[in-house]
Amino acid sequence: MENEDKSYLNCVHCGKCLPVCPTYNIGLNEFFSPRGRIRIISAFNDRVLPLKASKVKETVSACLLCERCVKICPNNVETGSLIINEKTRLNRFKGNKLSFDRIALTVLKNKRKVLLRSALELLNMPIIERLKKRYTPKPDEKPFIGIEDLYFKSKNGNDLKPVGYFSGCVFDSIYSGISVDTVSSLVENGVSVFVPQMQGCCGLPFISSGDIGSFKDLALNNANAFKNKDIDHIITSCASCSYSINNLYPLYFNKNDEGYGEIMNFSKKLLNIWSFFKILEKKGIDMIKMGRLKEETDAVFHIPCHLLNSPGFQPSSYNEMLIGEAGFIADKINGLKLKSLKHNYCCGNGGMFNIRHYGLSKKITGRKFEEIKEASPQTILTSCSGCIFSLSDQKGILKEKQVMPVDHLISIYARSLRNLKD
Repeated sequence: MENEDKSYLNCVHCGKCLPVCPTYNIGLNEFFSPRGRIRIISAFNDRVLPLKASKVKETVSACLLCERCVKICPNNVETGSLIINEKTRLNRFKGNKLSFDRIALTVLKNKRKVLLRSALELLNMPIIERLKKRYTPKPDEKPFIGIEDLYFKSKNGNDLKPVGYFSGCVFDSIYSGISVDTVSSLVENGVSVFVPQMQGCCGLPFISSGDIGSFKDLALNNANAFKNKDIDHIITSCASCSYSINNLYPLYFNKNDEGYGEIMNFSKKLLNIWSFFKILEKKGIDMIKMGRLKEETDAVFHIPCHLLNSPGFQPSSYNEMLIGEAGFIADKINGLKLKSLKHNYCCGNGGMFNIRHYGLSKKITGRKFEEIKEASPQTILTSCSGCIFSLSDQKGILKEKQVMPVDHLISIYARSLRNLKD
């Protein structure tokens, strides 16, 4: 068994995890709490209680892997690892091959990236949309990556070393404009960018589904895409991708695995876009360009559960204290006013969780919007593909005329730089 973490034995059922668990807070059911899951899994595996495997599958399937419980646990219980390991053991995908989530994973894994866009276009057809009764994002006009590697040269020709860009599947095929804006923001600030064509999904939807084999295949593919390239940093603008590559790749690969060295090298080089901009700041305080919005905009920034600041980060402005390293770029946008969120609840996405447990996911999203409405912003900002997906699904939560736009902070920054040229 991969990464057989035993920290769950340290759980004393104190309940500190309960207030931060998104699924527990919808219905206050211990069956969907972190300590409840630990108890059920350990009792099942130790054969202490006569539990059916289907009941264990139900509780682990309904975990978003947000790891909010891990961050608050006084005994350092790694609930996320326990859940992933149990999903791998049970491997729910040996069941119905025609399930909606199975089809979604097949599309995500397919190397023909056009398949993801085609599936979404099909689901957005009026007749299908009426039948499925759930939100489906509409892809941007065209994908970011085509059939060849891409290279974007910096605008000012400085001596900064080029970086790689990892788009992930969503920011390539669905919200491709965010990839365009990410690369544009780097290029405008003097950084050349290399984008390999063969990269794909980071693998998070697969490992969170217990499909460790597909997770490893995708990781190896991504590592090979950047292999032997003379770059020190690989940038992503998706928090879930950085979580998967930085946190899960090292946990679920060992020295006996094919391409282990390349995968670890890839993992070490990958940074979220906010951490990289902080690196640029250290190279020269005046390096990062200021942009401006055409109109003053009040916004909230939803901090993704998987967005982590770099080690040793110390906030030096109000926006950095409010949202972490991403606040550095918010400081560079004249006309942007960030408002605070009381709790920064989970958005309810959780990768495949939104697909498998759509009703429960919508309730968690609804809870999120209660604090958003209290802040009364003009727009919602974030930096995760899954969060954008769930926060855009506002039907039944807001009235039609109250729809709030959802955007990536890097996109609003890119637009603010373009405004300087108008």
